[in-house]
Amino acid sequence: MRSAERVDGFVYDREASPIRRRSAPGLVPVGRGSSPVDTAFVNRLPEDADPDGSGSGGRRVGPETPFVLVHVGKCGGTSAVEELRERGYRCEHVHLRRPEVDPGRRYVILVRDPIARTVSAFNWRRRLFAAGTLSAAGADPVARLRHAAEHDFLSRFANVNEFAERLEFLAGHEISPMVTMMQLIGHVPHGFAWHLDGLLRRIEPRQLAGIVATERFAEDFERVFGFPPVARRNRHDGGDSTVLSARGRENLARVLAPEYETLAALAELAESAGVPMSVSYRRPPLARDQ
Repeated sequence: MRSAERVDGFVYDREASPIRRRSAPGLVPVGRGSSPVDTAFVNRLPEDADPDGSGSGGRRVGPETPFVLVHVGKCGGTSAVEELRERGYRCEHVHLRRPEVDPGRRYVILVRDPIARTVSAFNWRRRLFAAGTLSAAGADPVARLRHAAEHDFLSRFANVNEFAERLEFLAGHEISPMVTMMQLIGHVPHGFAWHLDGLLRRIEPRQLAGIVATERFAEDFERVFGFPPVARRNRHDGGDSTVLSARGRENLARVLAPEYETLAALAELAESAGVPMSVSYRRPPLARDQ
């Protein structure tokens, strides 16, 4: 029997896909639905959550401590969840839904450069459609319409750079039709701002247990959890171009400004908490800013 899962409301046939799990060291330079809530999760911080008083930066998250893993798509979340579950970690996996804000919970957040995340999502969805591993069969009418619209939209571009270069802003308008259509791409609209803005405004620094950056996945993962990951297990490096022209990068930087703002807010919280954030994410300068 084939292994299938739902991705953004569509059925993804993993065994039919050319995108295979494989054990290989290293990271992709730039690059499933919601998980059930862990009913064993306790709504208070364990007494030993911060034994050295360092704001959780000085303590690894162990299997005895329940926590919330905030998995923004295309940030290595599948690899992280599988590693943690194999070792018996009590992890509530939050993906494609906003995390519940609770003063008794601790949070580990997965991050990545927003432009790189968008490039990865674009290439990943194109490959799924090209391989025929996304199906709207059995979905509701709205999901079938979205499926057809996303497929049609992605098929109009030869590569991610052509897509990025055409994200032009119309004179006198902050949002172009292309930017609106971009929200069809799986994982793109559910980014850092969507997942984190409400959380970052309401949690205390002591609740931030760790940050894992895709660009330094192995190092960050080991620092937060105390053991090295076996390998990135869900690599989607299908040979697609990830090259962006200056124009394409600037267009994406403008569109993704809110994502960079959210990561800046996360960096401020991490500093207050004494939690390392190994990568500093800054929006590339725009020509009009210079």
